[in-house]
Amino acid sequence: MKSDWKYILYLSIAFGLFLIVKLTGPKQFNWTPTYASEDKNPFGAYVLGELLPELFKGKKLDISNQTMYELKDSLKSGENVIILTHSFNSEKEDTKVLLDHAEKGATIFIGAQSFYGKLADTLKLLTFDYLFRNSLYEKRKDTSYVKFVNPKLDSSHHFVFKRDNIHNYFGKFDSTRTTVVAENDFHQPVIIRVTWGKGNFILNCIPLAFTNIYALSGDANEFIATSFSYLPQTNSHWTEFYSIGRMESSTPLRFILTREPLAWAYYISIISLLLFMIFESKRKQRIIPVIKPLENTSLEFVGTIGNLYYQRSDHKNIAEKKILFFLDQIRTRYLLSQTTAGENFISLLAKKAGKGEEQVKRLFDAIARIQKQTTIAEEELIELNTQMEKFYLNS
Repeated sequence: MKSDWKYILYLSIAFGLFLIVKLTGPKQFNWTPTYASEDKNPFGAYVLGELLPELFKGKKLDISNQTMYELKDSLKSGENVIILTHSFNSEKEDTKVLLDHAEKGATIFIGAQSFYGKLADTLKLLTFDYLFRNSLYEKRKDTSYVKFVNPKLDSSHHFVFKRDNIHNYFGKFDSTRTTVVAENDFHQPVIIRVTWGKGNFILNCIPLAFTNIYALSGDANEFIATSFSYLPQTNSHWTEFYSIGRMESSTPLRFILTREPLAWAYYISIISLLLFMIFESKRKQRIIPVIKPLENTSLEFVGTIGNLYYQRSDHKNIAEKKILFFLDQIRTRYLLSQTTAGENFISLLAKKAGKGEEQVKRLFDAIARIQKQTTIAEEELIELNTQMEKFYLNS
């Protein structure tokens, strides 16, 4: 048991060092764009979630994972709708809710690199990616910029971004109801305002500009504030369904794993339980030695005694012992004795043993002959033994 503590100590130290390295080491970032308000990774929108209450002071910001159709009954006239996603392609029912809500006077902000489906068809939108155009690809630099075209704003102020993150633009839209809000360094529209009924759609095809990596650097927070200044100061609904789906904690385990402190507690508990099972499964007491039972040496003893008589050439003595044993076997197995059976002994024994009467008679004649002699030859002893063996066989 003392040696077990040594292994437990080594493993505990190794596990402790592993935890220290994991907790103090540099955090591994997830570069997948989620646009989620609780995601602190580079392409999450945690910072935007912190900025929006400041931009809409005194107004309510509701963040959910519901579709527009599910939000239909909770939307009040004139309230803003905010959607950030990689690609926006809503269902027919969701599109109808968006159009009806905008028509009644609401402003809907949608940031997506590409627009498809019913809403894009209705608003006559087409988005393109200029990185696939060779002429622009050859001229491109690592960085790009966005500027707002409103003459009331400082047109010389450019907001710089990494080009690989803002290379989409609106290539087609209904110019009769659309106003360009901002453009890139190739003078391509990246933010537009589409009038619909009494309301508007503010459409942005560079949603990565609103993620954490930019919101925490440079003057991107000013870009965010300017972009959302086109929305009226009223209550807003931010739905994340179109970027991350439901993300519901449908089970207790899923809820635990989505919370980092609970997840660490869960992992440590599992590892501790496994270590406990490994060490507790070992024996608590010494192994009980296997004691072999005493061997039956009777046969060896008989063989030794027989060899002793044989080496002394005392054939008569050996023959008498074999005869005594043979007669005892007959009395035990067949319940016969020469003294009780008399003249019918040979016949009765032959029938009970299933042997021929001549065979049995020859055997007892040999026994009688040996019993009369004082000494016998080796050949006679062998012949007696052979006849007895034949009698025992199949009897």
